[in-house]
Amino acid sequence: MRGLIWLTVILAALWGGWWFVGSRGVEAAARGWFQAETAQGRVATYETLEVRGFPSRFDLTVTAPALADPARGLSWRAPFAQVFAMSWKPWHMIAALPGGQEISVVGQEFDLDAQRIMGSLLLVPGPDLALSEAVVEGDALVLTPKAGAALGAARAVGSIRAEAGAEAIYRLGLAVRSVSVDPALAQAAGLSQTIEAMELDATVTLSARLDRHAGQNRPALRALDLTEARVIWGDLKLFAKGDMGPDTEGLAAGEIAVRIENWRLLPSLLVAAGIIAPGFEPSLTRGLEVMAAQRTDPQVLVVPLIAKAGRMSFGPLPLGPAPRMGD
Repeated sequence: MRGLIWLTVILAALWGGWWFVGSRGVEAAARGWFQAETAQGRVATYETLEVRGFPSRFDLTVTAPALADPARGLSWRAPFAQVFAMSWKPWHMIAALPGGQEISVVGQEFDLDAQRIMGSLLLVPGPDLALSEAVVEGDALVLTPKAGAALGAARAVGSIRAEAGAEAIYRLGLAVRSVSVDPALAQAAGLSQTIEAMELDATVTLSARLDRHAGQNRPALRALDLTEARVIWGDLKLFAKGDMGPDTEGLAAGEIAVRIENWRLLPSLLVAAGIIAPGFEPSLTRGLEVMAAQRTDPQVLVVPLIAKAGRMSFGPLPLGPAPRMGD
């Protein structure tokens, strides 16, 4: 009996020592990440950073984190961020974020609130900590621009998973339900104020793996295989599938077929969203009528999104230069 007690004491001491060493490693890695981002010319600050959770978890809490990439015009800040991991499986992490987040994208500022935002991150054990899978989900999301109407969603789930045996190929998934839009936009477009569903299933090839070196390697999109994307907005239904990849000049090339049911709702939506001028709506409608007349069901239209010879077009609409891929 005495031997069992001593064995228990020794194992507890070893486990406590492991937690202490592991927690110091987690803290050092987190501080090191912020320092590395700063060294790369980006903004990465916080007020406090600590690890708790003895003896079974590593609970990392960072208060007032602020991240920014001035070169890309991106920034984000939040009241706090938390990351949890079991001490025997530190490569599988759960993250939690509060409401009250502030986001800026190329000069456009937004506030993000939510009832719940959670994320799960699974890494490949090893020195590079390559991404295996990540899932982010949120409930009662509200994105409010500094100028304009709020955009909300009852629930959203996004995921990315590394394809087995591939170097830098990832499967993407997105499902958003009950998206509330600007009432003025919906009224002007003759649509409801709620987009019932937005979904995406795609595979992307990047220029480098998503791992701890991503900040230096800056993985870029090299190819897109869109299995399906769909938007259900009342009577207006959009579906898309196709693929894009770089041409010999490194510019996007390929075609994505966009299927539009009840397409006559589309021109007024494009006008209301400011994508086309009101004076162009009649011409666009006539052009789409000609295209739809060639199909069995004139209420269904299939319009190609084409990238070719350095230019992009959506059916009869020129969209401008094709983006560069893989840089």
